[in-house]
Amino acid sequence: MEAAIETAESGHLVIGTLHTKSCAETLDRMIDFYEVRDQASIKYLLSSLLKLVLSQRLIKGQDGSLVLIPEVMVVDSVISGLIRKEKLGKAEVEDAIQSGTEKGNISFINSLAKLFVNDKITLEQAKSQIEEKNIEVLNRTIMQMKIKNDRMF
Repeated sequence: MEAAIETAESGHLVIGTLHTKSCAETLDRMIDFYEVRDQASIKYLLSSLLKLVLSQRLIKGQDGSLVLIPEVMVVDSVISGLIRKEKLGKAEVEDAIQSGTEKGNISFINSLAKLFVNDKITLEQAKSQIEEKNIEVLNRTIMQMKIKNDRMF
């Protein structure tokens, strides 16, 4: 982690991997890598150095093939501010991703909804990938996508 941050500070592109379930969890893992006394300075560095975080999951689709569920977080001023906060709130990061689609963000819920609307996965599969508290957001997102698709035809 330290080598990656040092390399990024010198202006080089750094691509790394972590085994996490979401972009918010990736941020949390990177910060937790450091001692509590060092976390404030690491948060500041990450908020200025990170440009993009991509999280992905694979599940079996309706046809038995693997389906990619991406989550993309573009680190803009909103995300940078959340990273620098004393307590990183995963829910706040997820909300910022969900509301920042015009900046290139792709939320996990939007990916699931799109895969369901396109008949790649079942509703049960989509719901099994998220926490209970997010099911209503998933349902709302699916309805919005269906309405948008209906207007296109």
